[in-house]
Amino acid sequence: MRARRIRGRRRKTIRKIFVTVVMLVIVFFSYIEFQIQPSVMDLTEIKAQTLATEAINTGVYNAVKRLNLTYDDLAVIKYTSDNKVASISTNTVNVNKLKAEVSLETQNQLDELQHREFNYYLGDLTGFELLNGLGPSLVVRLNFSSSVETEVKNSLESAGINQTQSTIEIKVKAEIYLTSDEEYPNAVVETTIPVAQTIIVGELPNYLPISRYY
Repeated sequence: MRARRIRGRRRKTIRKIFVTVVMLVIVFFSYIEFQIQPSVMDLTEIKAQTLATEAINTGVYNAVKRLNLTYDDLAVIKYTSDNKVASISTNTVNVNKLKAEVSLETQNQLDELQHREFNYYLGDLTGFELLNGLGPSLVVRLNFSSSVETEVKNSLESAGINQTQSTIEIKVKAEIYLTSDEEYPNAVVETTIPVAQTIIVGELPNYLPISRYY
């Protein structure tokens, strides 16, 4: 009888320990779900934006280098007989070629980001610096996809007496879709990169806009 009671107490103790462990596991994963996941999403979005910005910069650099277009290839400055600037017109063919090449190369760079993995230590997500780099590692797998829009802009800025600096820039906007099930928010990345520049000597007419998109 005594042995049975002891065995019965042991079984009850084991059940209590088991129930306690299960409850602790549930509490832990609930904490992960409601406290850690927002931090993971925020960090992942920041990393995705950083990677996308690097991809865009590389795409623009490769496209501009490949086309090797100068300012005179993209814009034409016409003067009046008294050496005043009459107009600044656009070489539409070359501008469209630049936009198409940048869009294609940027999209290729972004496509290489597909199926990326990010590793986070649990301590990194608690917000306590002393715990950074500690704890189990969490792996987040993302399926990158994206859409790219490009615009070319000519900006005018005073560079001295009767001198104006004209800068042709390309603006790239990429919307990054991090997952197919919308668990993570989409990230929008915009960057503007100068591709050609010149100094215009002469008085500019007042009707010329300071900034103009093509």
